Amino acid sequence: MSSVQALPVTPVRVLGSEAEAIAVAREIATEIAAIAADSQANGQLPRRQAQLLSDSGLTAIGVPKAFGGLGASVATIVETVRLISVADGGVGQLLQIHNVMLRGIFNGYPDAVRDRVVSDVLAGKRLGNALAEIGGKNKFALKTRIERRADGKLILNGSKFYSTGSYLAEWISLTAASEEGGAGVLLNRNAPGLTLVDDWHAFGQQNSVSGTVLFDNIELDEDFVSPRKGPMKRTGLTFPQILHAAIDTGIAAGALGAAVDYLKQHARPWVESGVDHASEEPHIIKQIGEYAVALRAAESLLRDAARVFDEHEQDPDNKELQDQLILSVATARAHSDSASLKISSDIFSLLGASSSLSKWNLDRFWRNARVHTTHDPIRWRLHHVGNYYLNCVDPGEYTAILNAKEQQGATRPAP
Repeated sequence: MSSVQALPVTPVRVLGSEAEAIAVAREIATEIAAIAADSQANGQLPRRQAQLLSDSGLTAIGVPKAFGGLGASVATIVETVRLISVADGGVGQLLQIHNVMLRGIFNGYPDAVRDRVVSDVLAGKRLGNALAEIGGKNKFALKTRIERRADGKLILNGSKFYSTGSYLAEWISLTAASEEGGAGVLLNRNAPGLTLVDDWHAFGQQNSVSGTVLFDNIELDEDFVSPRKGPMKRTGLTFPQILHAAIDTGIAAGALGAAVDYLKQHARPWVESGVDHASEEPHIIKQIGEYAVALRAAESLLRDAARVFDEHEQDPDNKELQDQLILSVATARAHSDSASLKISSDIFSLLGASSSLSKWNLDRFWRNARVHTTHDPIRWRLHHVGNYYLNCVDPGEYTAILNAKEQQGATRPAP
């Protein structure tokens, strides 16, 4: 548990191009993969991996050029998250949520707040989230609340779970209920009354550090509170969604790569095969081909969705582009979900019983895929795609539900 623990400050690499950003992601992914492969590292906080993300400059590429950053395209941000996730899906999720929360600081906060957070990001500081809660009727039933004290001060109380990245972040971005409706809040990790708890004990994605954040009578600076103004735009969830697809696609690639390496280095051929090496077995060759085809499809769909996203960025009010963005991201999500689960689970049928030994740590890919793919139900992404093609219903995300709940007063404290 921590409320005041300082994060390390080290020189940050300044990336000069998107090509350099992708090259650097490949570079640090090698070190992150080595840590992930070591079963002795399981359950340890990913401090080294998080610091690698910061020191490399990858956490700053989403800052627009006008504010001193690289202003990387969505395609490049997606690719960096995918590459890190090939090495470790949990660390990829640290980068995913940082990029999502970074986008949020450019809307609704005063310039001075934005500039302070941007300065920290350019210096290698990271953002985490504290959006979700447990125990309520659904994810929109917020119990964390902002209230105005008798002396006029805004006070924050409550708790969050699934707070990805927050335990190792400088800034925590959260949502809370208030008398005026939902509001966003930015908190520094050293805010009095803020407690970060290391209690994320899932069997996968352990390195996403998605545990508890507690708020105990925190006095808020009103500049760091952003009341929700108007409905969330209909494509509002496509950015986090495409990055989730990048994580799953990366996990699938990592699993396939590890399987191929094991087959070449350690697996024995089956006695009926008549070959000297497992990599020469025709049934294994065919199955690896099927895995590779599933992976290549997921990667292609991810790149296509990123291309549509960058087109949408240039023309955000174009309804047809909005539709295509929602559909393409949903498609990428569905295929990445399927590929990550299929490959990470099924590889053991080819590798043999010895591959299940803990020393190989090969189950990490399935554990990460199984936990991460529970994040957002694919059945609802498929529902929206099917409803569009079958009944000509506009494709959507649950932003519409959030907007409806807001109008019904769901983000106001219960009496």
